[in-house]
Amino acid sequence: MTDTAVLAWPVDLEARQALAEYVAGLPSDPSTISAPFDGTLRDLRGADLSWLRLPAAYLFNANLAGVRLVRAYLGNATLSGADLREANLTAADLVKVEAVECQAAGAVFRGANLLGADFTRADLRETDLRDALLNSVRFNACDLRTADLRGAWLRSCWFGHEDNPALLSDARLGGCRVEEATGVLTGPVDVGETAPQWIDGAELAAWFAAHGAPAVRVVGAS
Repeated sequence: MTDTAVLAWPVDLEARQALAEYVAGLPSDPSTISAPFDGTLRDLRGADLSWLRLPAAYLFNANLAGVRLVRAYLGNATLSGADLREANLTAADLVKVEAVECQAAGAVFRGANLLGADFTRADLRETDLRDALLNSVRFNACDLRTADLRGAWLRSCWFGHEDNPALLSDARLGGCRVEEATGVLTGPVDVGETAPQWIDGAELAAWFAAHGAPAVRVVGAS
C-alpha cells in the first residue's frame, strides 16, 4: 500500500473526481509540498482513504461518515463542521487539526496522533480514543460522554471553562496521562485500570490532582 493510492472511491461522482484530481497531482516525494485537497462540503462517504496523504486538507462541513482513514496523514487539516460519525481514523496523524463542532460520535481514533487538535464544541460521544495522543488538545464544550480514553495521553489538554465544560460523563479514563491538564469537566468517569472505578465531584478532582493535574475542576452536569 502506498500513500498516493485510494483503496475505495467515494460514491458521489463529484467528490470522486475532485479526489482523483488531487491524487493524480501528488508528488512521488512525500517531502515535496503540494496543494492541499479541497473537500469542503464534499460527500466522501463510501471511500477508503487509509494511508493517504492529505496534509492541510480543507474538509470543512465534509461528509466523512463511515469513511476509513486508517493511518492517513491529515496534519493541520480543517475538519470543522465535518461529519465523522463512525469513521475509522485508527493510528491516523491528525496533528493540529481544527475540528470545531465536528460530529464524530462513534468514530475510532485509537492510537491516533491528535497533538494540539481543537475539538471545541465537537461531538465525540462513544468515540474510541484508546492510546491516542491528545496532549494540548482543546476540549472546550466538547461532548465526550461515554468515550473510551483508556491509555490516552492528555497532558496539558484544556477541558474548557465553567460555562462551557467538557462533558465526560460515563467516559473511561483508566491509565490516562493527564499531567498539567487544566479546565473544567463533568463526571462521573471510570478511572479503573483493571476493574471499573467510578468517581465524581471532589473525588474525581482529587484523582486529577494526584495524577499531576491539580488545576482541573469538576462541576455537576447541567
